[in-house]
Amino acid sequence: MSEWTEVKRDEDEIEKPSYWEPEAVGESLQGTYIDFEENVGQFKSKLYTIKTGQGEMNIWGSKVLDELMKKVDLGMEVRITFNGKQPSKTGKNPWKDFKVEYRTK
Repeated sequence: MSEWTEVKRDEDEIEKPSYWEPEAVGESLQGTYIDFEENVGQFKSKLYTIKTGQGEMNIWGSKVLDELMKKVDLGMEVRITFNGKQPSKTGKNPWKDFKVEYRTK
């Protein structure tokens, strides 16, 4: 019998997930809402996947975003706009504010 030969992937073929992390007020992510996961990562967060013209983008959930995304069904076209950071009532970390819009195809 001959030796085993390992099949290796080209580095170009390894798809790393892309995460949308807006910095500037008014930045938006638009595409089709294709996936949703719960209890992801060390903070057991929600993770939303949006298919855009540039590929799939993941966005981590937050209290604000999770509440807004409850009203959006998978398969809908969605636009998430970053409205900036707002001061928290406790004075600790500011929270990210978003506007979510959707339309059926």
